[in-house]
Amino acid sequence: MSAVSYQPMPAGSALLVRPLDNSDHNMLLKADFERALRGMGYTISNDAKLVFTFETTDTAGAWTGGGPNPFVELSNNPDQTGIEAPRVKFNLFNTERGGILNPDRTEVTRMVTPSSFRIDVTIDSLTDGKRLWHGWSSIDIGAGDNREMTRSMVPVMVEGVGKTVRQQKFQAP
Repeated sequence: MSAVSYQPMPAGSALLVRPLDNSDHNMLLKADFERALRGMGYTISNDAKLVFTFETTDTAGAWTGGGPNPFVELSNNPDQTGIEAPRVKFNLFNTERGGILNPDRTEVTRMVTPSSFRIDVTIDSLTDGKRLWHGWSSIDIGAGDNREMTRSMVPVMVEGVGKTVRQQKFQAP
């Protein structure tokens, strides 16, 4: 987590918590933020002069490997008249990549960059339009929907409200 404090945050301020989209997951995060902010002494109000806005971003990871099927190879003839059929080749035995009789057991697909989930938060004043605080946090996530892991970012971010934070690490469940 990292954050920048632009102006002092008044203790016990009233905040309006606003997600930038109302997906089911963001509505869970909104409730988590409100609960954590109350726990830190802030008041949650719909007519507050300070707006706590958050945005979430999912980034898909990248994988490499896989490559062509080592058992069956398909190729087309250069003749485009349709007279000659495409060629099909079955690799029974291949010393480099493996074949039907000697399959290569090594894993060829591997993750290069993991998927990640990021939360950006800003606190802005409605009275003068100035930004008081901006915080962001990201976490690497694996395959599947792991909402508990992404929700673990909320308390860490709320603890940093009003402070400047430089790359604070935190433990995910």
